[in-house]
Amino acid sequence: MEKTDKQPDGPGGVGKEKDDAAGAEVAGRSKLLLWTCFNDGAGNYISPDWEWFSCWKCGTLYNLKTGDVTARTWP
Repeated sequence: MEKTDKQPDGPGGVGKEKDDAAGAEVAGRSKLLLWTCFNDGAGNYISPDWEWFSCWKCGTLYNLKTGDVTARTWP
């Protein structure tokens, strides 16, 4: 894995630990996707239109458009 802090172009962001909107939806359904980080196993709730996201727990960058996984560079 190449190490970098550069974010890809397009919609994306940091995944959420919890889906706060699920309780407000009928029957507890969510409009977010749950993606499991392969690095630490943390669940990340992300928007279905995102092209990339970073794990909220470890910072691993996932490019959903290309399938690339990039470990975060720690200072």
